[in-house]
Amino acid sequence: MHLIRSPGRPYPGIVALLEAAAAQPRLRRLYPFTSHFALVFSSSTSYPWTLQAGSIEPLHNGRFKVRRHRPFAVIGEVETAEEAVALVLELLPTDPEPVITA
Repeated sequence: MHLIRSPGRPYPGIVALLEAAAAQPRLRRLYPFTSHFALVFSSSTSYPWTLQAGSIEPLHNGRFKVRRHRPFAVIGEVETAEEAVALVLELLPTDPEPVITA
């Protein structure tokens, strides 16, 4: 059993991750949500999602794994939420689409 995926246990580092992402104006333009224990960013607020940049997964050891969506690849594993957000910002298009509510 994966420790962070056990019912009733919080994601380690999720609060720090959400705070770090919220501090970035470019990410605040997007709709953040969690899926499969990872934080992702969409330019739409409902399905079908329009994913932007990558995803960040808090790991049970306190680190964060950053993945790119297209083409799918692990970009890196870092120590802090701020480092993970910085990697996602590098993957974000220069001018991401603003959020569209559906």
